Amino acid sequence: MDKRLIALSSILSLFLTIPLVPVNAAAKAGGACIKAGTTSVTSGKTYTCIKSGKKLVWDKGMSDLINKATDPLITVGDLTSAESIIRAASDNFKNYTATTRSSQEVKVVAQTGVDQQLISWVQEGANYVAQRFAYPKLTRSFVDVIAIDVQWLQEAYTKEGFSSIQVKDRVGGFNAGAPAFGGAYSNTWNYSVIQKNNSLVTNKSGMAQTSGHEYFHAVQENLAGFAPNSSGSNVPNWFWEGPAMFVGLQTTGALGFINYSTIGRDSMTERFKNDSLITRTSNLSEIKANDSSSDPYAIGFAATELLVSQVGVEKFVNVYAELGKGKNFDAAFQQATGIKLVDFYSMFEKARGPLGFPKG
Repeated sequence: MDKRLIALSSILSLFLTIPLVPVNAAAKAGGACIKAGTTSVTSGKTYTCIKSGKKLVWDKGMSDLINKATDPLITVGDLTSAESIIRAASDNFKNYTATTRSSQEVKVVAQTGVDQQLISWVQEGANYVAQRFAYPKLTRSFVDVIAIDVQWLQEAYTKEGFSSIQVKDRVGGFNAGAPAFGGAYSNTWNYSVIQKNNSLVTNKSGMAQTSGHEYFHAVQENLAGFAPNSSGSNVPNWFWEGPAMFVGLQTTGALGFINYSTIGRDSMTERFKNDSLITRTSNLSEIKANDSSSDPYAIGFAATELLVSQVGVEKFVNVYAELGKGKNFDAAFQQATGIKLVDFYSMFEKARGPLGFPKG
């Protein structure tokens, strides 16, 4: 063989043994890349070149601003498809709550004369949320007290071993006239107010969801280590009351009390229609307070539905755990969900109209 051909053959063999990484090659998770920190968009996902051991490889990628979970989740790319968002949120909730995560005991104490339907809703709803969410185990049984008068309420809480300060706190909430209110270790129900307003009939969805709603406040508080103040300066109230509404209404659907996608959601869209002008014309990022001028419940419900449709329940709940580590809300939100808070706010403003919560 000609010496020149031999030399050329040797050179070609040398090049063929070196793995080539085309500059414009489509990125894929685990594939080789050239420079750490560079990004590449392939099929709607943004991949980042990272160092893994001694190699440079593409990471798992991010899609639609979402950091994908290791477990398969139903996510929605089209933020204008209300049907897809609602279905994905409900499926993600159903998948998460199919697993029992806690053995927390819930005790319901009801005064004679309380409607058995309410007792059943409280017992089943509170237990459903108590046993299916991941949060620190409580040091005592959780107690739901359903009272008609304040004297019986005091006696009931005292018998359950609550301190005089704790009893006084519950009495104050009871006398304030709310049909129900929650805490880290107990929920209180004012049946006299519920009966006076005929709420079991006129507001069935609201009453049915309240047990899951109020228990989720205990989950939030035990993970974060605090509750929001009225101004929402420590955590916006849309992310406290809205999630409780979402969990409460999803729970009623799971237990067969009411239909989530019709009656449950309709109660929220109707509430939003009757909200204050400030609430209806503000961006979600501006809904921080929970006071006479700002109602975070309905709009917060819609935001939670969108968030759960994208990242699932586990990442959503982990925001409270990150708050419990001392992070501010922006940092906790991004750490838990993989989405920058400012990006989520943008996503919501795009989705809110189709979801039934239009601005204006």
